[in-house]
Amino acid sequence: MHVERFESALWQTTSLLVVADGEAVVLDPCIDSAEVARLDVRARELGARVTHVLATHADWDHVCGIAAFPDAVATMGELTAQAVESGAPADVIVKRAVEYGLEVPGAPRVDRALAVGVAHRVGPFTVETLALPGHKPDGTAFRVRALGLLAVGDYLSSVEFPFVSSTADYRMTLAGLIDLLRHDPPDQVVPGHGPPHTAAEALAIAEADLDYLRELRAAVAGAIEGGADGVRARKAGLLIDPPRPASDGLDDMRIANVETQLAELLPH
Repeated sequence: MHVERFESALWQTTSLLVVADGEAVVLDPCIDSAEVARLDVRARELGARVTHVLATHADWDHVCGIAAFPDAVATMGELTAQAVESGAPADVIVKRAVEYGLEVPGAPRVDRALAVGVAHRVGPFTVETLALPGHKPDGTAFRVRALGLLAVGDYLSSVEFPFVSSTADYRMTLAGLIDLLRHDPPDQVVPGHGPPHTAAEALAIAEADLDYLRELRAAVAGAIEGGADGVRARKAGLLIDPPRPASDGLDDMRIANVETQLAELLPH
């Protein structure tokens, strides 16, 4: 069995190639066509053909390479499948390809939707699935115990801080990951951006990220409870520093996190 990580020039985005028994599974193939093509070339060098493609979530940079593998089974969690089938990721891929001057393989597709929370046979591997909402509602982690591998998509990155769609969901996801990393640790944790980690390294990142989101909530909630309006509560949230800087061009996500937290706490 073989595991190999590939990194895109954009945002240190991760693709994985896992191989056994003449079959290869690709995870989150990204981003431009030349980068994605490396995975197929490497699989062939290892005497394998790519039979399945897995996607951790439907963000454009994680699904833009699926089209490069027309003969593989495009496989993802049910919520990710719904997002892909909506056509929204395909639209974003077109826009981002123009914005960043990229040639990308094409629109993503769905061939198989997985129920999340149970194990599935994906090619030659038994793959456990874990729901990871918070970054996006559809996040899914894939664990291959035979390889000692846990792929977590856009969580536990050493080169980014949390980018949230729901702070409450993200906190719950981190709490679950912390429990797993303490009591059932894999050998290797692979985030969607940046280098892989040992379980101990991933645990330290998870705890720091959870501390940040707890402090963010406490700051915004405390301001609101003290009578602050939205403007002052927003300023209170912006005083909370993320646990690490983000890749170039993504610092505005800090403001987006504050806005999301504010929206969750202010009455509608």
